[in-house]
Amino acid sequence: MKKRLAILVLAFLLVFTLIPAVATAAPIDTRTLATINKPGVVLVYTTWTADVTWYEFAFDDSLETDLAAEIERMIAAGEIGTSDQEMYQAMVYLMINYLEYYAFTTGNVTTENVSTGAVGTGFIVTPDGYMLTNAHVVSTDEEATYSSFAWTALEDYAVQATDSFMEEMRRSGYQMSQEEWDGMANAWLRLFAQSMEVDNLQTSYQVFIGNVTPGSDISAKGEPVEVRKMGEPIPGKDIAVLKMDGSNLPTVTLGDDSKMSTGDQVYAMGFPASATLSEALNITQAIQEPTLTQGILSAKKEMYGGWSIFQTDADIHGGNSGGPLFNDAGEVIAINTFNMVDGGGDISGLNFAIPISYAKEFLNELNITPSESNFTSDFKRAMDLYDNGDYNGTVELLRNINDSNPGFPVVQELLADAREMADANPTAAPTEPTEPAESEESTTPLVPGTNDDENKFLGLGTTFYIVAAALLVIIVVVVILLLTRKKKPNPPQGPPPYQQGPPPQGPPSFQQGVQPQQPAYQPQQQSPPPTSQQYTVPVPPVAAPPPEIAQATEEVPPETREASHAPKFCEQCGAGISQDSKFCKECGAPTQTAL
Repeated sequence: MKKRLAILVLAFLLVFTLIPAVATAAPIDTRTLATINKPGVVLVYTTWTADVTWYEFAFDDSLETDLAAEIERMIAAGEIGTSDQEMYQAMVYLMINYLEYYAFTTGNVTTENVSTGAVGTGFIVTPDGYMLTNAHVVSTDEEATYSSFAWTALEDYAVQATDSFMEEMRRSGYQMSQEEWDGMANAWLRLFAQSMEVDNLQTSYQVFIGNVTPGSDISAKGEPVEVRKMGEPIPGKDIAVLKMDGSNLPTVTLGDDSKMSTGDQVYAMGFPASATLSEALNITQAIQEPTLTQGILSAKKEMYGGWSIFQTDADIHGGNSGGPLFNDAGEVIAINTFNMVDGGGDISGLNFAIPISYAKEFLNELNITPSESNFTSDFKRAMDLYDNGDYNGTVELLRNINDSNPGFPVVQELLADAREMADANPTAAPTEPTEPAESEESTTPLVPGTNDDENKFLGLGTTFYIVAAALLVIIVVVVILLLTRKKKPNPPQGPPPYQQGPPPQGPPSFQQGVQPQQPAYQPQQQSPPPTSQQYTVPVPPVAAPPPEIAQATEEVPPETREASHAPKFCEQCGAGISQDSKFCKECGAPTQTAL
């Protein structure tokens, strides 16, 4: 009887522990996922401003002589032929590689106030404007920043010098290739950047969100933000917490990355630079419309620092950094961070995102609790009304949203559609969601005075929780009484005939045995990530695969215990047991000698 009761208690508790896993957020269709989350996903723009000074250069007369001498040597050595084409190719090659060694400054300098910037993505997690992004989106890498300044300030000069050289070669009868032109332009840029001086470096941050000025047209508006906490760029925990001023801002919902498994559907949203800042696009509109791509969770990998990261084949590119990776319920389960490159180009399908649990740690350290804004909850409700055919209700609710937070394109689009449908169906009654047919017994509340359909939590009626709580209290009381009941020990009795034989051994999970150790993860030496250019996201180089790791285990011998000849009794139920028994035959409880 006691054994059956213990099994019933275990089964009940097991069912109760499964409820949270079963009652997770339900999947939503892709269109709804995109529409709900667009307002809360923002473009992050980091601007660096400084006074940049560079020098004018001239070239030593020995340059022409040395070039001619080197070409003669290459012909004599058989490295090149004697045709004009081959000699001109050799001249361009030598100019690209040795230009800077023959340059000297004339003493003339030029100083300009120069700005450069980079784009990324962020997403708002509280109504008052806390948001998440990547650390590398807002961090200042001096080497990368100076390189960007060089491109911004000196690109025109490098292009002019290269075009002049290419024209001179054309007059001589040689047409430079695009690869040669690029190499020459970079040579001039390196030359200018060598003596470049950068002073008064300042950094500022903006996010572009729907225009929140009442009465204004729909347009993107840059709002200043501050960095409240910043981690380390990859290979560190590449996370940053930003703060903008505001209230009732659109938010996104954070999910639970621990429930994600390989093969699960995921969606990446953000502002890839190539689809946002292209001259062929309307940039004002593009910076309000994040791009959505989909894929699967390809794998869970481990970083050199011993923390985990998700791999996905959902497309992300420069500018996607810091954007959300959603599960199929529209919850953020990771932050898109980097992809692998090979020869300067992205490797398809090798994209990586930091699980959202690490970002939650950053928020907890700042005592920030993610929450849904009224804007977002009202917008979701408006979408439900629209789907159920209540177009007039949708219009009324969206008007209220638009009055308090104007300028969001998705709100404007849904409002226009709802007005059109309301005009086309002036007498249409709203369609209530269809409920599954209920049995006759379910129409009567289990608890008098309650209606189990009035309020549900996690998809389960109130009655379920009331009955379950009552049963749980009863079972806990019974178990406590059984545990605390004192019973006089009985002398050991022999087992009944059908239990003859040696006592059963406990399952391996109850025995102390081999405990696996964590592998000693020794990464190969990794070179620093390449410097980023304007509007690009720094990504680490393709690291060589780490050495194969043998996961060592250590055998732990069982403890030695002295045998006792005194009678033994089960501490759980008081039944007599033999000296070598590890489990009580009556109730199944482990004895003192069981491991």
